[in-house]
Amino acid sequence: MADEIKATQTNETAENQTETVETSTPTVEELMAQLAQANADRDKYKSANDKLSKSEAEMKRQLRAKLSDEEKEAEAKRLADEETESLRQELNRIKAVSAYKNISEKSIDALIAAVSDADHIAIAEIIDKEIKSAVKIAETTWMKSRPAIGSNSYSSMTKEQIMAIPDREERQRAIAMNLDLFK
Repeated sequence: MADEIKATQTNETAENQTETVETSTPTVEELMAQLAQANADRDKYKSANDKLSKSEAEMKRQLRAKLSDEEKEAEAKRLADEETESLRQELNRIKAVSAYKNISEKSIDALIAAVSDADHIAIAEIIDKEIKSAVKIAETTWMKSRPAIGSNSYSSMTKEQIMAIPDREERQRAIAMNLDLFK
């Protein structure tokens, strides 16, 4: 009996396999329809892919153009800000030069930096240095304008310097020594 059951099961399995083979083998028309359907699906997906690719490319191009415009605007703004800052610094320097007329050009830049940093010690040093320089220049000019002491030598004086001597006798002595200036 066990042999009969096995034989029956084997026969049923064989029949199922033949039925499966028979049903799984499509006809040429069915294969052609499936191929046509697959080609149509492929074309549809390819068309959709092409549309998306074109759309993506267009979006990227617009984004690049927009970024370029934004970058151009940012660069133009940065340059304008730099130009404005440069002009502002130059204007401040011109104002400082006109405000500090008695201070040398070299010291003006140092003074501007010291004022902007609120460095009062540096400001005081610059002013002291300028005062000492101005006193030295004034002393040198004064020493050049007066005659040598005790020499009574008026030979190196100009006509204007001789005429500026307040003492009448000294002035006449200087004129006598420099007659060539008064001819």
